[in-house]
Amino acid sequence: MRKYRGFCVISRNRHVWKIIGKGSGKVVGERVIVNTGTGEIVGRIGEGDRIVKAKTIEFLNETQVWRIEKFYKGSVGEIQKLLPELSSIEREFLFCASVYVGYEDCCLRYENGNVLDAGKMSEIMRVSKSTIYRVLNSLRKKDIIFKGKNSEGDMYFMNPWICCRGNRINSVLKAMFKNYRIRVINKRWGDI
Repeated sequence: MRKYRGFCVISRNRHVWKIIGKGSGKVVGERVIVNTGTGEIVGRIGEGDRIVKAKTIEFLNETQVWRIEKFYKGSVGEIQKLLPELSSIEREFLFCASVYVGYEDCCLRYENGNVLDAGKMSEIMRVSKSTIYRVLNSLRKKDIIFKGKNSEGDMYFMNPWICCRGNRINSVLKAMFKNYRIRVINKRWGDI
């Protein structure tokens, strides 16, 4: 085995070292496992290999990957601070509406892309249309729901600080909800 001599070490992760030529800053070797007592290279770490700690292996053996085809994200801290400000019917609406939040744009719609209107919302929640309109107006005043229009009629958007789907949101949402006071940081969204 080769001895570890005459090289500079730029990174060290336990006993994993990257071998660099003196002064050049260029990798002249490969990732290796070095016996720190003797300086001997006792193994190599190939491309894509990684070192996994015993606690990580234990954790992975005690958990499983949760494979859900469709899901939404809720901002836990924001929701916890918002809940005391909501009536029970507003909470129920948010729970029912959250499964209809569209990817990236947060528009309330069916999976086929059709917009969810107030009539359908009243059917889903099993309440009157007047109750839905009252809830929507209240949530609009709190900047939790935004009401927009297109050629087909009214469209409703969920504030992404409450609930969203996907890894990205449309930047137009910030303009829609610019006056929303983010409870977890106590600032208006438009001010950050």
